[in-house]
Amino acid sequence: MSDSFANQKALLEALVVDNPELERLETLLSEFNIFEALGAVRAEMRHSNFLAFLLNPSQNHGLGDAFAKALLKTLLAEAADPSISPIDVDVWNLDEAIILREWQNVDILLVDERNHLVVLIENKIDSSEHSNQLQRYYSIVSQHHPHKTLVPLFLTPEGDTPSDDRYIPISYRQIAGVIENIVERRASTLNPDVRTLMMHYVQMLRRYIVKDTEIEELCQKIYRKHQRALDLIYQHRLDLQQEIHDLLELLIQEAEGLKLAHFTKMHVRFLPSEWDVPALKGGKGWVPEGHVLLFEFANAPTNLKLKLVAGPGRPEFSRRLFELARQKPAPLRTFYKKPKTKWNTIFLRSILSPEDYEDADMEEMGAKIRQSWKRFLETELPPILAILRQQTWIWEHPESEEQEKPQ
Repeated sequence: MSDSFANQKALLEALVVDNPELERLETLLSEFNIFEALGAVRAEMRHSNFLAFLLNPSQNHGLGDAFAKALLKTLLAEAADPSISPIDVDVWNLDEAIILREWQNVDILLVDERNHLVVLIENKIDSSEHSNQLQRYYSIVSQHHPHKTLVPLFLTPEGDTPSDDRYIPISYRQIAGVIENIVERRASTLNPDVRTLMMHYVQMLRRYIVKDTEIEELCQKIYRKHQRALDLIYQHRLDLQQEIHDLLELLIQEAEGLKLAHFTKMHVRFLPSEWDVPALKGGKGWVPEGHVLLFEFANAPTNLKLKLVAGPGRPEFSRRLFELARQKPAPLRTFYKKPKTKWNTIFLRSILSPEDYEDADMEEMGAKIRQSWKRFLETELPPILAILRQQTWIWEHPESEEQEKPQ
């Protein structure tokens, strides 16, 4: 046994033997949580669904409008220039409010006709604002409810500053606090199942979404005492992205009539053997072999997609493929109004979503990948091949394409 191995073994033993901080941390994290079991930890839609459930006075939680009023009063009390005061909300009855999910792409919308109130909630956990979302949603809601007071809220883990200053920032820490206060105040009347559900949600938030003081302090203390052991574990951690890459490579190699093309950890490319011909080469700035049409697995850290991509180097060829995909039935399709200069995707299949990565179970993920792959081979690849075989221009030598260009 080498000194290096003995050293590393001693470091790991010191980490796991007689370590009260680690035992306490494991206790805090090992308690059953229904939201973890459902894979809802970082899934924005599931958070929005649960918050919409609590906000809806007509739901069977028995809270009535208590959560909606408590949340609004908390936020309005801290807002710089609120359009309504916490006192207004306190005397209102919101029992007739309706809750809408994904109306005009707005995450949550509370509409109360009696008090002429609209509350817009845009929820972000791991994603960020894009395409002027906040401004667009504010404008849409204002136009549909011109005579109501609009309270726009921007919900993030840490209460990030919104790009539109008309929005009130709100954090998941505040959400957790409001829920805890309601549970405490209504301890004697709250349905036990509802109480458990609400506290499980708070527990999940404090474990994963907002910083829990005790968990944070334990982690820092353990890391200070066992930095070398933890760094060693991190160095040899499971590389899920690499495991998925290896599985994809194996599936392609096992499939009859397919060939691996240039690949990286994040992009696994392949093509049908019948496409490995001069007529489908001549590309530049993409893959060394010069292919202009390839299937590509986009193996990102939190999602997996399968695409058919026309690459750069032969713009006229790429344009005609784009037009073909726009005219033909499924599975070919286009995703833009006009062809792009370099890469044009004409087939896209989502295989793994961010929710699939939350528990990182490679066995389950592998089964899902194999199922999608089987579907692709049996029901999607054959019609794609058939459509392209019918296009005589595809199989012409690249030089003829140059001759056809308009002068």
